Amino acid sequence: MPDKLMPWYVKTVVGVGAWITAVVAMLLGGAIVMLLLKIESALALAVIGAAYLALGLWLLRQADAGVFATQMGIATAAAGAALVSGGIAAEAEEVWVGLPVAAIIAVAIFLLTANKTLQFLATALVAAFFIATLEVERVPYALDIVAFATPVGLYLLLNPPQRDLAPAAFVLLLTFPLFSVFIAPDTIWARDMDIGGWVARAVHIVLFVWLVDGYRRQRGWGIDQRVVIFVAAAVLVCLLLPPGGSAALLLMTLAYVTGWMSFATLGIALQAQFIFRYYYSLEMTLLDKSLLLMAVGVVLLVAWWLVQRGARKESAA
Repeated sequence: MPDKLMPWYVKTVVGVGAWITAVVAMLLGGAIVMLLLKIESALALAVIGAAYLALGLWLLRQADAGVFATQMGIATAAAGAALVSGGIAAEAEEVWVGLPVAAIIAVAIFLLTANKTLQFLATALVAAFFIATLEVERVPYALDIVAFATPVGLYLLLNPPQRDLAPAAFVLLLTFPLFSVFIAPDTIWARDMDIGGWVARAVHIVLFVWLVDGYRRQRGWGIDQRVVIFVAAAVLVCLLLPPGGSAALLLMTLAYVTGWMSFATLGIALQAQFIFRYYYSLEMTLLDKSLLLMAVGVVLLVAWWLVQRGARKESAA
């Protein structure tokens, strides 16, 4: 049955089977090397990874590759990239060594295949090594450092180059909010040093205002009361919430500008988590917390009413 005529549920089953086959093949290869050949060097994993990576890229470059071959190629190449980067890092006994290796492999994948799933996984591997390096090396102001991935991702998404880098842009935009989910002021890492956050807030506020201004210019709007109220309320929310809250608000604004519902869904889910965290991190009584949240809600409702009122007057005119 041709791939185009294959029902979606059949494609799903075939894809899952391909991933399982690839995982079993990888485990078998690792077991053979580590148990039968008794090779203790971590470089052996890198060699296996290189073979898997080459096999996966070869499968993906076949013009007549079906669903099974494509999914197996993605799984094999992604595992190969992880094995090469992890094996070299383990051999050097330094996590940061895997970062440039993962970056080089990601560049090679972007040059050799147009498969977006593999591009996404390769970029995510680079982001994972980057974050792991920050944590292992106990780098201070980690939140502020990671925040600079957001403007890079935003630029790649809104100004796409000749080669499609949307998967990389998506990973870069999600790196900070997902990273900040696991880094809170009460974590061991945060207690040991200053993890930052104010620079991250400033970066997200600047990007938010830039997005709103660009959308306003595109629509031919003037700087009226509605725009000022909207921006002021959003900036206030960014300053009050944890740094991840400002990143989530940026994702929701990006969804409005680009029409990508995936950003809206992720932004809403992340924002709910950050509001929950913000509520329990306040060193206030339960009554004071409730009054503060009620006050913020009233301010936002008044801002919404003013915006809607301006819109009705404009439509009536």
